[in-house]
Amino acid sequence: MKKVVSLGFVSVVTLLFVFSVFAGQALAQEKKLQGKTVNINKASAEELMKNVPLMTKELADNIVKYRKDNGDFTTVEELLQVPGMNRDLLRRIKVFFILEGIGGKACTC
Repeated sequence: MKKVVSLGFVSVVTLLFVFSVFAGQALAQEKKLQGKTVNINKASAEELMKNVPLMTKELADNIVKYRKDNGDFTTVEELLQVPGMNRDLLRRIKVFFILEGIGGKACTC
């Protein structure tokens, strides 16, 4: 009985260690994204592509078209209505978007 408990404990500790390593790698990859903050209600497609990591020409064009057709974005999450945007991508790049105001030295707005 003691060996079964020991093996179970070792297995759990090993799984937790492996999970923490993979979680740490995933966080490290996301921290590597570098860019500048852009105002999604004013940025051109070119500004979006130049300053937002992972931004494709197609997605940048779709953001500008959506804004032209529907008016200014009222929330960053409204970008999910844009063709080509998905939750995972938005989660990764939403730190680069503001709706209005001043974003500091690293802002293109």
